Amino acid sequence: MGQFFGSHLFHRPVLLTLTTVIAALALSALPASAQTYPDKPIKIIVPFPAGGSIDLGPRVVGQRLGEILGQNVIIENKPGASGKIGVLAARDSAPDGYTFALASAVTHGLAPVILPNMGYDPVDDMTAVVWFTEYPNAFFVNGAIPVKTVQEFADLIKKNPGKYHYGSGGHGTANHVNAAIFLSTMGIAQNASEHIPYRGEAPAFADLVGGHVSYVIGTGSRDLVDSGKMRILATTGRSRWIAFPEVPTTAEVGLPDIYYTGWTGLLAPKGTPKAMIDKINEATNQALKDPNVIKTLATNGQETRGGSPDAFSEHIRGEAARWKTQVAKTGLDFAPPP
Repeated sequence: MGQFFGSHLFHRPVLLTLTTVIAALALSALPASAQTYPDKPIKIIVPFPAGGSIDLGPRVVGQRLGEILGQNVIIENKPGASGKIGVLAARDSAPDGYTFALASAVTHGLAPVILPNMGYDPVDDMTAVVWFTEYPNAFFVNGAIPVKTVQEFADLIKKNPGKYHYGSGGHGTANHVNAAIFLSTMGIAQNASEHIPYRGEAPAFADLVGGHVSYVIGTGSRDLVDSGKMRILATTGRSRWIAFPEVPTTAEVGLPDIYYTGWTGLLAPKGTPKAMIDKINEATNQALKDPNVIKTLATNGQETRGGSPDAFSEHIRGEAARWKTQVAKTGLDFAPPP
């Protein structure tokens, strides 16, 4: 600086003062400093309706996160188009640390593989912040069907093609794709077990209890299992599900390819300052260790995860690649019919 302006024009005390002013101006140009951020409410856009399993994690974790940060965390549900509407709204928001997207196994795992018009790249379009929760699904059959294992049920379908239908929350949902993967893995023709799509998982389970469909691969209900109205055959995670710890996993019964876990986590628009991402990550990891948060989620069958932004980014990358392989195995086109 002395050479540029001419050292004979400035004395050292003036230089120190000028340096301080420049530093102050540089700080004021930032959207927020790590010390003052956040100074207003934070919004998490959830690309699905309120009240479902995907919506639970951000609400439970978000409440505690807001307490830690000293700001409200607002959950804004923007459902539609398998999550596309909400994800794009968050992706295109200002990267100022005040708008985030909730990522899930649907929006950043399954949907981009089966729906080529989603309009975003699940790996590269946003910045990973932190992993919230994870929870497997399970094989649920109507309580009147006389089987106790997945293999027994597969044999029953093979012997009675066309008799046993499966329900799902809609065409191309995880329920649909996982059932198709089950059939292909067990060597059963896809047309041997008809797919009955519903507008959501809840009505599919209602018809499972009523006997209108024979099975659903989904989140299910402990109460309905205990009542005998439906039976659980296996769960689809790598380890046993906290909601049904007595039930073996598909891997334990020799079917490791039938694997699915729902999960949620937080993403930020590209360009969000790293200091803000790190602060949200740190606060969220603290929230995920809160006993009340853990208990509330566990009561609903969900386990907390957490970890670094890089770890969550690698998880998303792995899910995107895995689903490409899994969907290809079925030989089916899961895009919704026109």
